[in-house]
Amino acid sequence: MIYINTTNINVLTLLLQGDFSLDDFSLYLNLEKKSIYKNINSINSFLKDENLPSITLNNNLYSLKLTKEQWNSLFSRNDFITNDEIIDYLYIKFIHNGFINLEHEKTILNISRSSIIRYFNDIKDILKNNHSEYIYIPGKGLKITYISEQDKNLFCKKLIKYFIKSDFSLNHSIFVTELLQNYNIQKLLDDLYRLFKSISMPITHFVISFLCSLIVCVKVFNGFNFKGDYNYDDYLEIKESIKIYLKEWNSDYQNQIFYFIIRLKNNHVNFEPIILDKAYQIINELKQQLDLQTLEKSLEDILLKKICFSIFKYENHIFKIKNLHINDEERKIFDILDKILNKLEFDLFFCDKVSIIYILKKVIIEHNQHKIKNVLLLFNEIIILDDGYLKENLNNISNKFNFHIEPSFFYKLNPKNYNNKYDLILSDEHNLSSTIGVLNNFSYVQILETINNIIFENSLNSIINK
Repeated sequence: MIYINTTNINVLTLLLQGDFSLDDFSLYLNLEKKSIYKNINSINSFLKDENLPSITLNNNLYSLKLTKEQWNSLFSRNDFITNDEIIDYLYIKFIHNGFINLEHEKTILNISRSSIIRYFNDIKDILKNNHSEYIYIPGKGLKITYISEQDKNLFCKKLIKYFIKSDFSLNHSIFVTELLQNYNIQKLLDDLYRLFKSISMPITHFVISFLCSLIVCVKVFNGFNFKGDYNYDDYLEIKESIKIYLKEWNSDYQNQIFYFIIRLKNNHVNFEPIILDKAYQIINELKQQLDLQTLEKSLEDILLKKICFSIFKYENHIFKIKNLHINDEERKIFDILDKILNKLEFDLFFCDKVSIIYILKKVIIEHNQHKIKNVLLLFNEIIILDDGYLKENLNNISNKFNFHIEPSFFYKLNPKNYNNKYDLILSDEHNLSSTIGVLNNFSYVQILETINNIIFENSLNSIINK
């Protein structure tokens, strides 16, 4: 019988989400290609024993085509649990129940006595470093006598990790699922969805995972104090909505949800200080390297939240990924980000770096749009002068630019007449001038996209050449 190991499970977790090359696997798993290749062969031997399709290679991409039921069957096995998940499960159960019997857990996990002791030694180190306390009761097990604030936060963080993984993948601990089965999380999710919809407030993946974790924390150690320096009388409608939509949940949970939502309404970033500190270090370096010292707060907040979540994912080994790609211009920003991360001795998953690049591209464009105000559109098709639809949509979508439309014929007669009159000239003719941007059609969407790309390229060249 072939046993599955942690690396095998991580490879399968990635394949559940898409197709990957050896380079991709190497980026996400931080392993040599030779090691990944051996793991794929090992997985295929396991899949063959289970009468399941094998991992195949096509056009340098590995894929595994299983039905939803086959994936579900695979990840529902008791032996489909990583070392990290075993430690998380034992830690969560010890804090949650306040008691643990290692002999009993050894049987549940179907592992050896030496393995359960090795895993629990990691937990003992965590509790010791965080100044929590426990005692040994002869013949029964270990009992928690004091939970420090650090361990309250860590307990919550491990629950958030569990809920995030539960949402995107079948690869989450069925043992934690059984531990939390009496909390009726599905009902809570439905109620939270209706609550946030009623108060017209967006909710992120991280926030919803935190709010599911909070109901457990409230029961185990009365939750957290989110009360801040706000005038809560201004938010009585939200408080009333919470009473309506969360009426089946206890008052302590309702109160903490209320204070937490008000923090969200006031743009408070709800990540632990150590993650925030790392994120601000990255942002400060980016602002300096990309000439964004006067970055607008709204844009910085978007970037901050994405970087915080990316750090959280990487540090907690959450393989929620997308197979993203970047062009040559975006690669230049990627390289700058990579150098910053190396300098700070941080790292992130490749797909999160790319997502940050996408945001940075938007930030750079928004930050530099003021440099272009007057835009001339030169079209070979004279009929475009009567295209009120185009003019109307351009004005409706973007009031940041003054658009002027003329037939290219006039420009050809005397190009000098247009010198210094416009910040940018675009045309559907390819050979008018090397300084004129080229459009392939009359779509207002493509016109705005072309303008933004030119702003990005000009800004990037200025950054690279400074």
